[in-house]
Amino acid sequence: MPNKKIIRRVPHLTTTEEKELAKLLDIETSDEIIEEPIPEINEEDIITTLHLSPAGYPIKPLDAPERSEVTVNKDLRLFQAYASEQWAGLTVKLDDFIFDQLLIPDFAFKIQKIIPAHANKITSETNFVILKKDRPQLRFQKIAFNEIIGNDQAKNKADIIVEYLKNPDKFGEWAPKNILFHGPPGTGKTLTAKAIASAADCAFIAKKGTTLIGLHVGDGASKIHGLFEEARNLKPSIIFIDELDSIGLNRSYQSVRGDVIEVATALLAELDGLDPSDGVITIAATNGIELLDIGLRNRFEEEIEFPLPKEEERIEMLELFCQKLPQKYEIDFAQIARLTEGWSGRALHEKLVKIVVHQAFREKKKIVTTAMLKSIIESVNKQSSRKNAPSEFFA
Repeated sequence: MPNKKIIRRVPHLTTTEEKELAKLLDIETSDEIIEEPIPEINEEDIITTLHLSPAGYPIKPLDAPERSEVTVNKDLRLFQAYASEQWAGLTVKLDDFIFDQLLIPDFAFKIQKIIPAHANKITSETNFVILKKDRPQLRFQKIAFNEIIGNDQAKNKADIIVEYLKNPDKFGEWAPKNILFHGPPGTGKTLTAKAIASAADCAFIAKKGTTLIGLHVGDGASKIHGLFEEARNLKPSIIFIDELDSIGLNRSYQSVRGDVIEVATALLAELDGLDPSDGVITIAATNGIELLDIGLRNRFEEEIEFPLPKEEERIEMLELFCQKLPQKYEIDFAQIARLTEGWSGRALHEKLVKIVVHQAFREKKKIVTTAMLKSIIESVNKQSSRKNAPSEFFA
């Protein structure tokens, strides 16, 4: 005969349900309610106020959207009731983690402060305070506008954007919101966006379009919504989406990249939903504006072209780059500028000036000369002439 156990009444079950459960478990029940004494809580142990900071998930998939902040309902009493329901009765100490198990399961909060300091018991009377994260410092190299040669149209727009980010309430319905940069690779689109963020001293959230495409249905849309939520939490802020054509293709290409439709739809919704008072600007960049969906292009108030630099601009760029050389230089900048027609600013920096610096180090030369630069230009031109693929194919 199996061992019999006596269990106490389960409050949320009816007597009939309880007996059926007991029969399945092969146990006996009793109508006698066993009273268990509720342990007394010393008033000195009761936490009156608990300061928490969002800590994130202990483990999550690599493609899961980031959650850097949580937003509490404006009616603080609602959150107090929510928190008390799941955390009342816990014994905690400073730096402990407590986990949400309802709306965002397994999301952790770190205990940052306990009032009074010696208390350790959460009760229904405990007041919960969610601490906002400090706005992170700019995680990119600051760039001044005087380091960017040319692109005057973009600089003029930048003045308006910077003023708006510093004084969003000043513009009302006339606030700038969505700007599209387009042009060949290496013409300063990303540099200009960083310069705007540097001048405005605001958060700069940069994403490549390809990183916003999810592995599963719904992932891409979630990444887009999470991106804009993060920007609002960090405002004033700039969202910079590079390679926009990777997620905003014209409808005629949708059969080629059907997985980006949900991403583009979510992006359209967010671009439409930006409130002038948000203090958030979206700047997108593309090397192929003709590939973009017309509906997406219509969401951008201004399209700013970044052309390849003219000869006089290439002279200025070469002079600027060479000011930072570790070697001395004797260079005819006008001659080199004439030989580099069709080169972008990035190509001048990476394929010419950087290479000549490395050559000087390797050959232990203390002076960089025009002849050295001309030799590199000839080498690059020969390599380009041997390429069968279009030059912009892998841009």
